[in-house]
Amino acid sequence: MDEEIRRLALVHAIRNALKYGKARPGPVIGKVLADRPDLKQRIAEVREIVQQVVEEVNSKPEGEIQRIAEELGVLREEKRGKEERKWPPLPNAEKYERIVTRVAPEPNGYPTLGHVKGLMVPFVYARRYGGEFHLRFEDTNPRVERLEFYDAIREEFLSITEAAERVLGLAPGRWDREIVESDHLPELYGYAEQLIRQGDAYVCTCPAREVRLNRARGRECPHRSQSVEENLELWHGMLEGRFGEGEAHLRLKTDMRHPNLTMRDPGIFRIIEHPHPIHGDRYRVYPNYDFAVSVMDSLTGVTHAFRSKEFEPHVDVQRAILEKLGLRQYEMIQFGRITVEGLPLSKRHIRPLISAGILWGWDDPRIPTLKGLKRRGITPEALVLLMYDMGPSKVDATVTMDAIAAYNRKWLDPRVPRYMFVADPIKAEIEGVPGDLVAEVRVHPDRPEMGTRRIEVPASDGVARVYVSWSDHRSLEPGQEIRLRGLANVRVRSVMPDGLALTYLPEVRTDVKIIHWAPVEGAVPAVAISPTSAYSFESMGGFGEPAMSELREGDLVQLIRFGFARVDGRDGETVRLIRSHG
Repeated sequence: MDEEIRRLALVHAIRNALKYGKARPGPVIGKVLADRPDLKQRIAEVREIVQQVVEEVNSKPEGEIQRIAEELGVLREEKRGKEERKWPPLPNAEKYERIVTRVAPEPNGYPTLGHVKGLMVPFVYARRYGGEFHLRFEDTNPRVERLEFYDAIREEFLSITEAAERVLGLAPGRWDREIVESDHLPELYGYAEQLIRQGDAYVCTCPAREVRLNRARGRECPHRSQSVEENLELWHGMLEGRFGEGEAHLRLKTDMRHPNLTMRDPGIFRIIEHPHPIHGDRYRVYPNYDFAVSVMDSLTGVTHAFRSKEFEPHVDVQRAILEKLGLRQYEMIQFGRITVEGLPLSKRHIRPLISAGILWGWDDPRIPTLKGLKRRGITPEALVLLMYDMGPSKVDATVTMDAIAAYNRKWLDPRVPRYMFVADPIKAEIEGVPGDLVAEVRVHPDRPEMGTRRIEVPASDGVARVYVSWSDHRSLEPGQEIRLRGLANVRVRSVMPDGLALTYLPEVRTDVKIIHWAPVEGAVPAVAISPTSAYSFESMGGFGEPAMSELREGDLVQLIRFGFARVDGRDGETVRLIRSHG
């Protein structure tokens, strides 16, 4: 067994060395475990073997590594021009001693597929440039934020970054620093007061409707001419509770005739009278997005800030804030948004479907939240590969579930075990059987090392009984020869509405129609749910082979001639499955 692990480690270490110049233990361990998930229980042993192999590979000259690669059949992975176009160099990277990027989610809901691009783009660049990657919670709108969302973001983002380390070799597969924006509110208040003292900000007590109208018309607010002393007094009044929510806000003094409407004296702080999920009632004044993101990016050393392109009009505001405060400027880069054809990504669309009972929750497999995709059996590795191939394009893109399925299928196909599941079962009797029948079926047709399963079909008075699917039943004709996968060849004697009569044939032929089956004795009841839209799904009942009784929640499998599926749980003896795709 140790030799198997060593050979597998050598293959991946050589591949890693060819791609990056030197092999690294982290990515090699990830690749070994991806190929052999059963080795996770021996992780300490695997880590030791991989470390030894990596050290040996890194001690060899390039010519020797190439020779071993040819001997093992490992090909050098050449960078394609197409890939280089998808991931262009970072602008002005040479200006910075170290590249620092971040992902800055608001903890106001569960992450969706759209968040994966927002995570992957800065993560890939940070790792490609040997830089630093931050996870920063933009939690300055307590009315919509909850503690459970912080934990969900940590957990689900980590599953993506760890997968990126396994499949792309981008190590370490997690963020280097975690920042909670609300912890820095006193510091942000200090910068707000600096702007007031400089005459660059003022407190406005106009109604929101009047503010919008003045900005649209380019008309200055009457509070714009207040003295610094007046504005400081009003600002302290905001902090101390002398104003209610919506009665006062701090605005940046810019240009009310600016062609970019966003630049017309934008609001930078407002009152929110709602407990914060972390700080409770400690604060009541919170920064707007433009102020918080620009100042925090500058203070935390970010060199390249990525955000979706709907924020492009806000770049002028953020640069103006940094300039007035004398803070470090950095690169602000936009990328296109991701949508899923026919499915809601926005929380404001998903939330009412959950409230109405149409969806089961945020982990409903019919919607593209990361929880829902996981429950459906879509792997983090597939999402990483999809987003990596899409690159950081500025063009909005719509992906289909078929495209996601294609990446998932490619990842799962060489890795997951096969099982026979008979949907809409019909009982078939095989006559003329010489004794009990036994099938030896491979767990995976192309992976003999995954072993075989023995399925026994007892016979009584020369008759053995199995289940076949209704779809196969209705396609058969009397006299037709077929093969029951791995078990026996049979001839169809008669096709009845509620059954099938077969005759055992002693010879083995594989040039005939091969169908799957399940033994009547020991069959495992199962239900498979297939999502069809955000509003509906199909449910199929049937029987699986006896080994399916050992499946546990979260197991990923391929049901032969039915599709890939994830075990969703059990209802007594019944295995509950969610069909991922074909």
